[in-house]
Amino acid sequence: MKERIRRLDQKPLFLTGSTFSCSAYRIKRETGAIAIMTVVLLPVIFGFFMLALDLSRVYNRKAEMQTFADAVALAAAKKLDGTSAGITAALDAAQAVVADQENGPKYAYVQRMVWENAAIKFGASRDGSGGWKTDGEATNSPAGLMFVRVDTSLLTRPYGKVDMFFAPIVSSSFGSVEISHVTIAGKSRLGVTPLAICAMSTDPHGRRQNSNGTQYDELLEYGFRRGVGYDLMKLNPNGSTPTSFQVDPIALAGSGSTPTNFDAAIYKPYICTGTMAVPKVTGATVHVQSLFPVNTYYTDLNSRFDPYTGTCDINTSPPDSNVKQYPFAGVSWMSLKATAQVAIQDVLATTKVQTVAEIWPVNHSSAVDYGALWTFARAVPWTSFENQGPTEPPGGYTPFDATSSIWSKLYGSSSAVSGYPSSPPYFMTSGSSYFQTPTTTARKPGTMYRRILNIPLLSCPVTGSTATALAIGKFLMTIQASSTAVYAEFGGITTEDQLGGPVEIYQ
Repeated sequence: MKERIRRLDQKPLFLTGSTFSCSAYRIKRETGAIAIMTVVLLPVIFGFFMLALDLSRVYNRKAEMQTFADAVALAAAKKLDGTSAGITAALDAAQAVVADQENGPKYAYVQRMVWENAAIKFGASRDGSGGWKTDGEATNSPAGLMFVRVDTSLLTRPYGKVDMFFAPIVSSSFGSVEISHVTIAGKSRLGVTPLAICAMSTDPHGRRQNSNGTQYDELLEYGFRRGVGYDLMKLNPNGSTPTSFQVDPIALAGSGSTPTNFDAAIYKPYICTGTMAVPKVTGATVHVQSLFPVNTYYTDLNSRFDPYTGTCDINTSPPDSNVKQYPFAGVSWMSLKATAQVAIQDVLATTKVQTVAEIWPVNHSSAVDYGALWTFARAVPWTSFENQGPTEPPGGYTPFDATSSIWSKLYGSSSAVSGYPSSPPYFMTSGSSYFQTPTTTARKPGTMYRRILNIPLLSCPVTGSTATALAIGKFLMTIQASSTAVYAEFGGITTEDQLGGPVEIYQ
């Protein structure tokens, strides 16, 4: 009995040993299968590894070409101003980007590049609908060219060529790959404030015949006189009621303009920054609403003088670098002080709302009614316009001299000036009595020209909700606006080409 029990006890040991023997056999069979699969798949795995190496080099070269094109396009687009000098400056900026030994673009990780003007072209629209001009063509005809297109494939040197290491094993046609990139850049906004007024005349260059000789005849631009201040809320060349307009800051008429674009939440930031997100204003049809609600936005306009009682953001809407106001009673260069901030309204006019500065051919007799004069610009003789041409030179037209004899011819026999600075007071630098920096340290030094409102001059009368913008007028806010008035001195006409604005990449 004991022996039988012992045999029974030994039986599981025998069975367990048999199970172990079968498992070992199975492992040997699977190991052999894996070895066979490894031998078969190893070339495939190695092939993918080699392909990954080649593709990573292609990807990196693509990134290098994009970095190169983006940097050059942005630098060049910032310099465009619609002049031949702007085209030259854009080409120089492109050259400077590539020539930067420390931070300039490279290819193949460490290799330097050489700039070629053949790689850049200039256009009037970001989609190239008007065609792209070479550097030579653009220099000869620069007007309206506000976008640049950089194409690395136009470079004669093979910066985009990547010699493949492993792909030729598959096919000799994979010996190399040509990589290129195209970047289009231009201004995303124009420095135009979406507040519009009527042009006081449709004549872009009128001749005002002042008294006592043609040498005192004065250039008029759309009816405005340089150096004369206006209340922008009290003008109308076609009626007895003042008119002004809000302009859609986002879209031109017929291209997505909606009434909601005038909602304060959308509209106010554009008043604060003095910008419009449209590619063109001059000659364009804009969507408008009348009247401009100055009581709603005057505190935002005044942020340019440093007080931030409105909702403007100091980071996007900094104060002007010169926040000094020029109130009529404190204008030091006028020997005979004015009695109003700007030229007073011509009360004898019944069919239009204009100032006494528009009365002619005989000047308004009371010099004190012309307001504070020449804080931003000096009057321009008609002869300067005749001699220098309809396109204003980069340095501006040659203005009248600041003498009492000339002022008496321009603004009445009792007008007088003394101690006028070498340039208009607004442009005087720190340290002069005509200059004041922002009052808060965090806001210094401010941004130049923020007080200059570049505003559309509309063809009036305006019927309906659209209007044609004839030009863009430059107006300097001489003092802070009020809930009923915007006091600004006319300084001439500007163009989209000349206006600054942020640049961005469109492609």
